[in-house]
Amino acid sequence: MTRDPEELKMSRNPDPARPPVVDRSIFEEHLERLRVREKAHTRESDAIAAARRRLPMVEVAGDGPILGPDGPITLLDAFEARRQPIVYYFRRRARTHPATGHV
Repeated sequence: MTRDPEELKMSRNPDPARPPVVDRSIFEEHLERLRVREKAHTRESDAIAAARRRLPMVEVAGDGPILGPDGPITLLDAFEARRQPIVYYFRRRARTHPATGHV
């Protein structure tokens, strides 16, 4: 694989903590390559988000018991009988305490 002469010039930067100083044309070339990568990243991120929105739903029985602040209650009671509550499911590590999530 041959390296671009400009990349070789940049790789000899005496201070690796700071980017090299180059002329405008080299900067524009690098910026354009970065924009191409950013656009690809944005498209992939959008595709992942769309796939997540298309995930199937799971029906949950509203009379199933859950642990509320004052003891067991039904899911319908917890959400005050709203028709379409959104519930997120998080998995805890196996050794965590169920009430607090702490080890």
